[in-house]
Amino acid sequence: MGAQAAAEIRAGGRFGRLPAGTDLPRTGTLRLGPLPPGFRLSAVALGHAASGLGPSCYDVDRGAWHRVLTTPQAGPLTVTVHEAPAAAVVPDLTVPDPAAPDLTAPDFGPHLVVRWGRTAGGDADREAIRRQVWHALALDDDLSDLYASLAGEPDLAWVAAGGHGRLLRSPSVWEDLVRALAATNAALSRTRSMLDALVELFGARGPAGERAFPDAAAIARGVAVDGPEILRDEAGWGYRAGSLALLAQRIDAGTLDVERWWDRSPRGPSDDEVGAEIRALPGFGPVSADGLLGLLGRPCGLALDAWARARVGELAGLPGPAGEREVRARYARFGRWAGTVCRLEITRGWTER
Repeated sequence: MGAQAAAEIRAGGRFGRLPAGTDLPRTGTLRLGPLPPGFRLSAVALGHAASGLGPSCYDVDRGAWHRVLTTPQAGPLTVTVHEAPAAAVVPDLTVPDPAAPDLTAPDFGPHLVVRWGRTAGGDADREAIRRQVWHALALDDDLSDLYASLAGEPDLAWVAAGGHGRLLRSPSVWEDLVRALAATNAALSRTRSMLDALVELFGARGPAGERAFPDAAAIARGVAVDGPEILRDEAGWGYRAGSLALLAQRIDAGTLDVERWWDRSPRGPSDDEVGAEIRALPGFGPVSADGLLGLLGRPCGLALDAWARARVGELAGLPGPAGEREVRARYARFGRWAGTVCRLEITRGWTER
């Protein structure tokens, strides 16, 4: 999957399929900021393959991220996100909260502009868009500890200088779980087709043809009517159909609360507990668990699939893929950031063609 993603990104153009609704006249606009120091949209959107999986697309040449989001009043809306310099003037502004800086001030720094068509949306829609974009781009993540751990590593100075370290997330843990399941032992094209099929079969449809990623309830209802066979045969999930059906049913029934994994307070589950819960799910193994921990702001896993081992072997000058012991030894000095530094090294160049 990693090799295919790297090839597509380096080729330029669109990484993923452009969602419906991107060509509509823009009737809604938000300006989001202030951004963390050094933030770059491309560094987040192209940090792994998520931006190329439906209903999401990243335009490598134009630096624009397209994504269908679910809103409470307008339904599915395709939004386009791009960076803007401090001097950019954007009408129809929404301030995230009363304590935020004045976004209309002429000296407001670099920010994100979010636009969409079909409807301007109500206050609840705009807040939902703001919240989901902010979350997906990991704008609340504090990377100061990561950058401090790299301060004595001149060969890794490009990480902080380029604003690297954040991972593009889905609006929900549920969606990231489904993406991880689809990516297990599958090429990027196969993963993309499985997710596209889910969106087409179960995703809510907007008036302009936009389709949102289906929630667990939608898939659970489909399985209740047609059985897991609809996932296996019509969505092309093969042997993964049973695992996906069970995951959707448990979340829909409330017997599995995956959103609580976001709780990193002393009362919340530990990294080890979350990792163990993920590995206990049918269809999920150590690689999936490591990747998901990173998406949850728990950067402690190496996610060593075959492509990652091969890339580390190349970086280390080995005659073949690196073994787990060699990979762990290479990144051990970075402690809890070992998996993050490993991922950054093996994907370096994706955002700087």
